[in-house]
Amino acid sequence: MRFFLPETASFFCCTRKSVNYNVKKTSVLLSLICCSLSLLTLVAFYPASMKEEFHYQLTSPQKSYVLPTVLNEVSGLTTLAQDKIACVQDEKESIFVYDLEKEVISKEYSSEIAGDYEELALVGSTMYLLRSDGVLIEYVNYTSSPVKTKEYQLNLPSPDNEGLCYDKKHKRLLIAAKSKTVKEVESKQIRLIYGFDLTSKTLLSEPVYKLDIHKIEAKAKEQKIPIPTRTIKKTGKTISSFNFRPSAIAIHPFENSIYVLSASDRLLLIIDEKGNILELFSLNLNLFNKAEGLTFLPNGDMLISNEAQDKKPTILKFEYKKS
Repeated sequence: MRFFLPETASFFCCTRKSVNYNVKKTSVLLSLICCSLSLLTLVAFYPASMKEEFHYQLTSPQKSYVLPTVLNEVSGLTTLAQDKIACVQDEKESIFVYDLEKEVISKEYSSEIAGDYEELALVGSTMYLLRSDGVLIEYVNYTSSPVKTKEYQLNLPSPDNEGLCYDKKHKRLLIAAKSKTVKEVESKQIRLIYGFDLTSKTLLSEPVYKLDIHKIEAKAKEQKIPIPTRTIKKTGKTISSFNFRPSAIAIHPFENSIYVLSASDRLLLIIDEKGNILELFSLNLNLFNKAEGLTFLPNGDMLISNEAQDKKPTILKFEYKKS
């Protein structure tokens, strides 16, 4: 870095003696050098915890909603309006409408189709529910009675699937697998995100995204996120036990970036439309005891739901702040 200073003492005062000028020149130069070094130090040691703010204060929710006990096992969220969301829990075949202003369940729509419901997504007036075994259930005009339903047997190669969201831009649903695929040709270190075409109502022939656990772990190290380890009994060698098991997925309404939540690993991954990793955040256990649901309100605010476990079920609201 170069610093350009005036070469005549008249810059300070035309009546100053040259010796005073030289003293001032040296003083200014030293001040500028010190300031530059301070800025470089700040950039170099900028803590990861400050970077994790991104557009949301992940350590400080704007609002915490305590849900009724019927939603102890809340497993998925989707947005209906700025003040209303729909959610499911994996022990009851119902769609619950939750009023964010009144903080109550305002409606419940029961289903006759049994199963472990993990997630839901609204497309127009049609609600799609995902079962963990990869069966997709379509509820046309889900508020009508009787409601018209249809099941899609997706035959996913992953036995456990928990994430579902509407990709409006590409007219498809995204389905995130929690577990690795059972096919030997796929690496154990890959988590797949499938696409369900809403025009043909068929599963796309190839996964939309492949999440590489090794790359996610590398990002975790870059962000100074602690890496879990385990010890091999036979050798006594300590190795990484890092994992990423998606429990929810949602697309940001303004940026089109894709947020993928892992409840088991308490991580929030953000990728771009091409699948490149943008950010990775570690989630605080005190706030996110088991984060299973994720959605965005129309104004960009983010909602994350937590199952009860030994606490009460909650929905945490994080205000969207433009950078």
